[in-house]
Amino acid sequence: MALKQALTTLVKSTHKKTLSYDGVWGAIKNTDLTPDGRTVYLLYGHKGTNSGKQAYTRGVNANGGNANQWNREHTYAKSLGTPNLGTSGPGADAHHLRASDTGWNSTRGNLKFANGSGLSGKVSGGWYPGDEWRGDVARMMMYMYLRYESRCLPTGVAIGSKNKVDSKMVDLLLEWNAIDPVSEIETQRNEYLGNASNQYGQGNRNPFIDNPYLATLIWGGPTANNLWK
Repeated sequence: MALKQALTTLVKSTHKKTLSYDGVWGAIKNTDLTPDGRTVYLLYGHKGTNSGKQAYTRGVNANGGNANQWNREHTYAKSLGTPNLGTSGPGADAHHLRASDTGWNSTRGNLKFANGSGLSGKVSGGWYPGDEWRGDVARMMMYMYLRYESRCLPTGVAIGSKNKVDSKMVDLLLEWNAIDPVSEIETQRNEYLGNASNQYGQGNRNPFIDNPYLATLIWGGPTANNLWK
């Protein structure tokens, strides 16, 4: 677990800028942009769906709390933190805050992540983020565990067997990390947030986006892609 501790020290020491909850709006409008710069990707969105709760993208300035708008999805649900994450500190860490349709975000609520297949939605008492988004979710949850430790335990946010190396890690997250490669949107987010000179940059990076194989080295499980080979 020496590697885990070293990465924990790294993500904490490089977190130079703490965002306000309002500042998270600005961050997402930069981190989650589609290539045309006019829309943002919606976490849990269904590719090919252009409107409604399962829309894949939405206008960058269509943020708010009403229907057909997008808001700030806490992938690590606030109420699942120990204690509640609130809207500062971990509750305003843009590494786990993503644009999401207000209605679909509400449907997820504070459901824990659970195994499934296909598109996002409720499954057996939990929430499946969708085949396209499961790796994103896994790597965000791993980051939150490193950065906030006991306040954001994987066992508090995901359903599944406990890891043999670390009983606070859930094997399902390791599976998702291995099966769903790092996406362009993840890399884009990491580059922006990792640069503290950006207006809404935090200065720290998600190491599991830089290399998913780090999770394999720490917790074992299915072999994730080693981007440093």
